This record gives sequence, structure tokens and C-alpha cells, in this order.
Amino acid sequence: MTIELATIREGLEDIVGKRNVSNNFFKISDYCMNHIAGKISALSKCEPFLVARPETVEQLAGVVQYACRERIPVYVRGGGSGYLGGEVPTAGGIVVETTGMDGIIDVDKESGYVTCEPGITVKALNEQLRKYGLWWPHDPGSRDWATVGGSIATLGGGAFSTKFGNAPNTVVAMKIVTPEGDIVRLGSKVRHDWSHYDLIDFIASGEGTLGVIAEATIKIFKIPQTRTVGLALFRKFEDAVTCCCKLTDAGLYPETLMMDDTLRFTLESIGPLIDLNSPAVKKLRLGSVEAVMAYGFAGSAEVVRSSMRIANRIVKGCRGRLIADKKIVSAYWRSKTELPSWSTEISDMKLHSFVPTIPLSRAADFHHKYAEFTENPKLRRIGARYYVTLLYQQCTVSPTAMYDDNDPAAVKAYEEFTRRFATEVVKMGGAPSSTLGVGMRLVDIVESLSDPSEMMLTKRIKRDLDPANVLNPGKKLKL
Repeated sequence: MTIELATIREGLEDIVGKRNVSNNFFKISDYCMNHIAGKISALSKCEPFLVARPETVEQLAGVVQYACRERIPVYVRGGGSGYLGGEVPTAGGIVVETTGMDGIIDVDKESGYVTCEPGITVKALNEQLRKYGLWWPHDPGSRDWATVGGSIATLGGGAFSTKFGNAPNTVVAMKIVTPEGDIVRLGSKVRHDWSHYDLIDFIASGEGTLGVIAEATIKIFKIPQTRTVGLALFRKFEDAVTCCCKLTDAGLYPETLMMDDTLRFTLESIGPLIDLNSPAVKKLRLGSVEAVMAYGFAGSAEVVRSSMRIANRIVKGCRGRLIADKKIVSAYWRSKTELPSWSTEISDMKLHSFVPTIPLSRAADFHHKYAEFTENPKLRRIGARYYVTLLYQQCTVSPTAMYDDNDPAAVKAYEEFTRRFATEVVKMGGAPSSTLGVGMRLVDIVESLSDPSEMMLTKRIKRDLDPANVLNPGKKLKL
């Protein structure tokens, strides 16, 4: 980039106005600052950049057209709650912050669709939908800051992914801005549209490298009449995995199906709301437990009661021990659906996680490898969570570690942990990146583990759609 920042500022101000151009992000989430390790995400390595906050699709297109014409890198940023540096302007240029486009365009109450702008947060969208008795079943721990556009572009997941899939799975139509700045409409109000290439998943999986999401039409649902959640303890992780499979084999359709190891259950799931030294927690005898399974059903009261009764019987048949204490069950569910992830400060160290996906059948193997790969004294293991997706009998896993972000040896230890684990995930038949995407931090790892012919085709697509490599250069893949 040879053009001066002062010249770029003038060009951007002409498009979006002076108040929407800044030398810093307009919104910085506490979630991002409290959790994300700067050295890992290269937050400390950025060259000078400018932030443009468009308020309309036309302004967004104008910014991209200007950047394409002047060959200026553009980095797309939503709420900034990602862990992998996807929105970090590592080479200078323009950051397009979508938080200025935070409106709801239309709510189709009869058919169950909402059309909204990309910068509205997940929480704000659901607060508005609640007025109509509707909701979008995407509920990440970063709901207060994560935007709809960012959730779609990074395969966002949450407590309800078991039944409804990840964020992009609910998208039926989009309006995007291409790398040249053209505005293009994609899709309709049906998901299985084979009239064209599946451009919705195609664009979403690009993490902002193939186009910028300017508008999304999303499938929404009626708020359930009843919801019930159960928790069960398992001495062996293998028994919890078996139980997950038997629940679905029996024909049950849980809304939520997750597994925590004991560390994650105590430190994140109930620790923020319950004294871990209380008699109620001690009664659980967690020292003899490897896995805690959460399972939930929603719908009519009759269906929920019947489903839970059958599920409890299956759990007991798999040597699971039901948690009868309603306060503990309530605390778990509140921490998952009301509080931010890791809402309790554990120390002044930073936590980090990469989020692979593995076949459900390999979850116990993953559990044991997680313990092995975090034996380095520079790392502190604080637990893993396994989000089960029913349709594919797979689980998205968040294996979290803490370390001193200012200690080069600790940073190196975490990078080695990620590399070793990603390699192991591929051996298990899984993928090293799912929810959160590839961003910047996993680019080299993904390329080293991918089939060369698949990577060649991926790069060819990027070059053909974005020959100037304007959109999110250095993210998702390297050219």
C-alpha cells in the first residue's frame, strides 16, 4: 500500500462521512479484551490503518469500490469477538466495521424469517424478535458483542446447534458486496435451492475473503412453550459418548446436547454462580467424574415431559448419574445462555481456544489427547466442551488453555499445542477449523494439513473472484 493515510481518509470521508471514519475501532468489546491473547492474534503487530463504518449497503459498496480501485487492503470487522485474528488489519489499510449497519429490515412473522443488516448483535436481534414471540436459535457466549454477519462468516455455534445447526445453516438469502464493490443478491426463502450454485454457504465459508455480507435473511422460530434441561455425570468419557448416540438412535430430537469435562463444568459452567466448595457441589463427587452431559428438549409440555422421561432412562442405562439438584442445573443453563463465556476471571493470564470438529465417535479419544497435549507447565488446562450436532453425528470442540501472553515460551507452547492437536484431529477424520473459522492464526496449519489439490482449487477461486486480493488478505489462506 503506497497511498498515504491522509489521502485514504479523505476518500473514505467522501463516502461515509467524517463521523464514520476513525483511527481506531468504533466498538471494542470487553469480551475481546479480557479473553483474547494479543500476541497470538497479532493485535500488537498491526500497521497503521483507518476504520470506516458504513451505514448503508451503498456506502459499504462505495468503500470496497474505492479500496479496489486504489488497491488498498480491506478487513471486515463485526463485533471483534473472534479468537483467531480474522478481523485484525495486519497489513494496514481499511477496516470496514459493520456495526453502523445494525437494523432489522423485515420480519415475516407468518413464514418465520427475518431480514437484517450484518452489524446487529445476536442479543439485539433476539430482543427485537422476542416482541413477536420469535427467536433466532443462535446463542454464543459472545452474544452481547457478536454480530449476525460475523456469526454467519465464522460458522458461529452455540447451545442450540444440536438441533438447528450453526449460524449459516439458518441463512436462506443474502445481499453481498463483491471484491469489486458490486451489490449482489443471493438465495430466496427456501434453503434447498438447486437453481444455482450454493453461493450462500460459499460466501459464508470465505470469512470475508470472497465478499462482504451486507444483509441476511434468516430462518427464525417460535419461542418454545416449554424447555427442560438435564445434567448427568459419567465416570468414563466413553459412556457419555455412547449415551449421546443412544439418545439419537432412540429417535429423540434434543434441542441441546453437550458434554463438558469436569474442569470446564466447574470453572465455567457452574463456577460463576455457585460456590464450588458448597455441600451441594461436594455431593456430586466430581473427583470420580470424567464427563458431564447436558441434554435439553423444547416444545409442547407433553412432548418435553415424554422426551425427558425417555432420555433419563437411557442415561441411567449408560451408567450416567442424574444431577437432581435444580439449583445446579439452573446455574449451568444460566451460565450457558445468559452469561458471557468465561465470565469469571480465573487469573491475569489469557485464555485461548481453537475449535475443531470431530466425529462424535472420536470424542473420548480427543478428551484423552487434550490432557496429554496440555502437560506443558507453561499451559494451564481449563477444560473442553463438546457441542454435538445431531444431523452429522459430529461434535465441535472447544479445548481451552491459559498461558502468560507476555511470556514468549508460553506463547510458543500454546502454538505447539494447537499444531499437535490440529494434526491429531485430522487423523481422527475431523477438521482443524470449524466455529470461529481459520482467521489468520490457523492459516499455516490448515494449509499444511489440507489436500494440495483442494488448496489449489481454493486459491484459484479466491484469485478469480478477488484478483487484487483486496478483501481480508492473509486470512483464511495465503496467496
